[in-house]
Order: sequence, then structure tokens, then C-alpha cells
Amino acid sequence: MLLPYTLLVRIESLMHADQPAYASDLSPFIAWVNELLPSILSQNILACVLVFLQAVYINKIVVKHRLNNIITLWPGLVYILLCSIVPQCTYLSAVLIANSFILAAFSDIFKIYKRPFAVKYIFNSGVFISIAAMIYPPYIAYLLAGFIGLAIIRSFKTKEMLQYLSGVLVPFILYGSWTFYLGVFQEKMGALMEGKFGFPSDIIPKDTIGYIFLGLILLFIVIAIFSYGSYSMKKSIQVQKKIDILFWMILSAMIALFINDHLTVDHLLMLSVPLGILLSMNLLKIKGAIFPELIHLGFLILIFVLHFKVLVL
Repeated sequence: MLLPYTLLVRIESLMHADQPAYASDLSPFIAWVNELLPSILSQNILACVLVFLQAVYINKIVVKHRLNNIITLWPGLVYILLCSIVPQCTYLSAVLIANSFILAAFSDIFKIYKRPFAVKYIFNSGVFISIAAMIYPPYIAYLLAGFIGLAIIRSFKTKEMLQYLSGVLVPFILYGSWTFYLGVFQEKMGALMEGKFGFPSDIIPKDTIGYIFLGLILLFIVIAIFSYGSYSMKKSIQVQKKIDILFWMILSAMIALFINDHLTVDHLLMLSVPLGILLSMNLLKIKGAIFPELIHLGFLILIFVLHFKVLVL
């Protein structure tokens, strides 16, 4: 049921397919996507499918690692809402594509708890975070969350630290070797790094929708922080450690705000994975089944108001 739900909340992006002019400035990867798949409508359909698959993956992670006490679709559903609140986030963005690799990375980190032979998962987590950073450079800040996550989940030895760093370096080495073989090393590596890092010159939204989205994200972060105690209540040590990692993911995304010189609404999608899981826990703790549904209905109405410009904002 999450697939038709995803198509419903992102229907405007299919009816009026568009891509922001700054999309390729955020990541050279998007320029390659535009060459490979020039139809914006096809890209937006692919974005819907990608959000759906990521939501399913989030639900699988939550169930497998018992982050919630009951089996529910809420984590994936909240993720879909966060990725669809404003129309500027509904195209096939670099950060949305990178989220797939971030999910894979932290799924592997979760798997190493009390696992005696975890080389594969440690190495893969570094590889996936590194690939995410190549697609959307600010994700380089998530290397911190990955490193601390490994230290939280188990006693992090020097050998395992080197395994993680090896995984981080491999995608860059392979990409550099391939571009060097093609004779475009300086051009490609320069495009990957140039103009992506630095203190942002303007961190204030330029329109009302930007203010609304930024305000909601800040509200969600505040809710998550003040709910920290309730998230860990009556949970095993293993689950508590994994919840701590979600908060380190939020902190890393906030740090990334200040190492990216070109901020857009897209950047806040870096928070959608941890917030999607944490906020679903808040909904499950609300007494009375009707109240979470009313909150959900309110956000659906907000999405359609913003997407179809029902009100002049």
C-alpha cells in the first residue's frame, strides 16, 4: 500500500514535471542523470519508486532491529511524508538517491552488534557512506556518524577502524583510477569537489514554502530531542545504542549545513531517514488511535495545499 500512497502525495510532480535550475549545481551526478534520462517526468516517476523502496527498507530495518515494540508501517510512511512536504523536494535529487546508500550503510552498522566477524559490514558501511558523499558531497559529514556509530555499537578496535577507512577510500580510488584512465581525472575530480564545500553565504529561505519546511524540520528535531528518554524507555541496550546512532545521524546532517556553500531545501532531506524512524515512535506512543490519524491527515492537507498552491503563500 505504500506505493500508491507515495504516488498520491507526489502526484503534483507527475502532473507538472519539473526540476530546479540549481539541481546540477548541487551534484555533478545529476548532470549525468539528465543525460542518461532526459525526460523529467520519467525522472520524477523514478523518484516516486525510489522513495517507496526506501520506505520499505526503513520498515524492514525497524522491524529487524526491533526499534519499535510493534510491527507497523508508520516509519516508512513518515519518511514518505518528510520527502514530499514541499514540491521542491519531489524531483529526482542527488540527496534522495544518496539516501539509498545511507540506509544501506547504517543497516550494516546495526548488524555488527555482538557479531564476532563483522569485517564485511564494517567495510561496506564505509563504502556506502563514501558513495553517498560522491553523489551528494555534504554527506561527507556522515562519516562522523558512521565512525561514532561503530564505536557505540561495539568495542571499536584499531583493526576495525582501518577496515572502515578502507571502505571509505575504495570508491574514491576506483573513481579516480577510472577518470585517470580516461584522461579526465582533473576535470571529473574538480567537478566533484569544486564549489561544494564552504560556509553557506545564505542560510535563510527565499520564499514562504522554504520557511514552512525549515520551521517544520526544526520542530521535528526539537520533538525528537525532547523525546529521547521515551524512545529508550523499556528498550534493550542493543536498541538504545541504535537509537543513539540515529541522533548522531541528525547531528551529522546539521554539521553538513555548514560545510556546503550552496544550501537549498533539498539539503534537509538528509534528516529524513533518522527523523522518519524517530517521529514514528512518537506517533505510536500517542494514546488513542484517532489522534495519529488526525495528525497524518493534517500533513496530507498541508502537502496538497503547498503542492497545488491552494493558498497564496
